[in-house]
Amino acid sequence: MLLAGQGYEQMTLERVADEAGLYRRYISRTWGSKAELVRDALFEDVADFRVPDRGNLVDDLRDLVRQHVELILRPEFLRGLPALQEAFRVDRGLWTSTVERHVRPPVAAFASVLESAQRRGEIVGHLEAEVVLNTMTGALQQLANLNLMSPEQLVEHGIQLVVEAMVEWDEPA
Repeated sequence: MLLAGQGYEQMTLERVADEAGLYRRYISRTWGSKAELVRDALFEDVADFRVPDRGNLVDDLRDLVRQHVELILRPEFLRGLPALQEAFRVDRGLWTSTVERHVRPPVAAFASVLESAQRRGEIVGHLEAEVVLNTMTGALQQLANLNLMSPEQLVEHGIQLVVEAMVEWDEPA
């Protein structure tokens, strides 16, 4: 992908069209801006996040966090996200549509995992799923950008963030 190889700044809709063998006009009609195209390319797999149900919070989190780590370790994600975050700050409409299309599915998956753990009596409370997801994902993205941990270490760190800081465990009697 052009984004992974050359970065956001050098990527143009014309170059994307050329690489894909499409007309520039088709690209422009489908995506109103380079930021929209990059957003959809980076987050296309988010809608496919699977909600695990292994019967306990830690195993469910491991599956869910692994899906996040696989997403954020893709080269195009690491190269494109910083510029896309700047586009979100400038264009609130882009951010709003991104939340609807690409943020809600993983938030719903996290909410489902936390609610299942609560129903099973593993935890008695938790922060809002969106807060849990944003906190964990932000930390993992930073660590991934710095290349400080292996993928498995990132997964375990993400789990640790949640279970040690963002959920309230049921105290055994």
